[in-house]
Amino acid sequence: MTTKFSGKNHRNWTFCAVLVVLLLAVPAGAIKPAKVLDDGMVLQRGTAVPIWGKASSGQTIKVSFGGQTVKTTAGSNGHWMVKLEPFQASDEGRPLIIEGEQKITFEDVVVGEVWLASGQSNMVDNFGKRHNFPDTYMEKDLSGLRFSTRKGWFPVSKRDEYKLSRVAFYYACELYQALDIPIGMVLRARNGSPIQTWLSEEAAASIRKKLEIPADWKEGNSSFAPGQQFGFNLEPVIPYAIRGAIWYQGERNAFKNTAYEYDHLLAKLIEFWRGTWAQRADEPLRKFPFYYVQVPAQRDGSELPWLRDRMRRALSMTENTGMAIVLEYGPAVHPSKKKPVGRRLALWSLAKDYGRDDIVYSGPLLEDVVYKDGSAILTFRHVGSGLESKNGNKKLRFFEIAGKDGKYVSAKAEIIDEETVRVESPKVSDPAHVRYMFRQGIPEVSLINSEGLPASSFMTDDRKPSTRRSGD
Repeated sequence: MTTKFSGKNHRNWTFCAVLVVLLLAVPAGAIKPAKVLDDGMVLQRGTAVPIWGKASSGQTIKVSFGGQTVKTTAGSNGHWMVKLEPFQASDEGRPLIIEGEQKITFEDVVVGEVWLASGQSNMVDNFGKRHNFPDTYMEKDLSGLRFSTRKGWFPVSKRDEYKLSRVAFYYACELYQALDIPIGMVLRARNGSPIQTWLSEEAAASIRKKLEIPADWKEGNSSFAPGQQFGFNLEPVIPYAIRGAIWYQGERNAFKNTAYEYDHLLAKLIEFWRGTWAQRADEPLRKFPFYYVQVPAQRDGSELPWLRDRMRRALSMTENTGMAIVLEYGPAVHPSKKKPVGRRLALWSLAKDYGRDDIVYSGPLLEDVVYKDGSAILTFRHVGSGLESKNGNKKLRFFEIAGKDGKYVSAKAEIIDEETVRVESPKVSDPAHVRYMFRQGIPEVSLINSEGLPASSFMTDDRKPSTRRSGD
């Protein structure tokens, strides 16, 4: 038998159902802290620390930690939040106590540096059957290195190797070794996820319309709809105090023909995350550091070369961002070596956030190009002590040049001084465009700086990928 409801009755039933769910979620007198709060968590040093959750409306909530006690009252919607004053780093495990009509104690809470690690499968990629937890690290004291997943906080150990993102682990180890304070990694990543699923539905719709991307994001019936991973994975973390974020994502968008727009999509993601953190924490906007991996993967028929170039261009569209260049560890979609990835992300943090002004933290990035006398003269920044060729001489490989018709040919390229490269070909008398590391399946690099960091791939034209249908 099927029961039919009128509109009014349907609304009443819906209201009652929602009310029941809310009552079950927060029983009378109960306190429900945010899920990201747990035993063994790491609190961010040097900044206000939000502690929040749900409780029955009007209930007085008291939070105590490290000699501070702060009180608040749960609002009419049951939401409550307090902010603890900034702490100095401490590896002393102390209790964080939340009291109201009940008492909740989180044990072994420390203070240090906290980073969010997010993205798709290459950020998820863990230790285990294919990649053993490194024996050299088992001999070290890793007690101050802790991870958070949706299942809670836990200290790093071989026992939990299946939970550890290898990129985030190696990144955190570099910071831990350099800073000698607790490091917390909040891991929220999902295999195969496109960038738009890490935005809210509203933010994704806004940028989609601006970029004239089809309503289905060229995905068809995707299980990663806009807002899905943001709501499921990320929103429950906000506004947990973090220093910044690391990001390894983009392959999905390259495979689904939305790589050409990725610079704008990435800039939107960074802006949205920063704004949402500030709003939820009730703090001024903080443009926290955001460092990402330039995807080294290759696959025929994809937009991966455009993805890499748009990642490079995103640096000029955003503030306090950095890009780890790891081209020599492709061309697999899932590179087996993740240690260099974590280390190169950490170079950005150590230099930009932790005062290590003695290190070169990026490979060469294209600064400018001038076309003169049948040649393209390229200048680079982040050259360290000077540009070099991987093979040890002045000649470079993997450069191409084109005229205004956009028809590229292989080109001769050579280093002419510590920050300049000349590119030319007898087949192109009047060059208008140049590109580097564009071809599929290249497992090596040519242009590096004297510190051995590879140059970013690039293209200077704005032609759309051949994967685009006419009118896209």
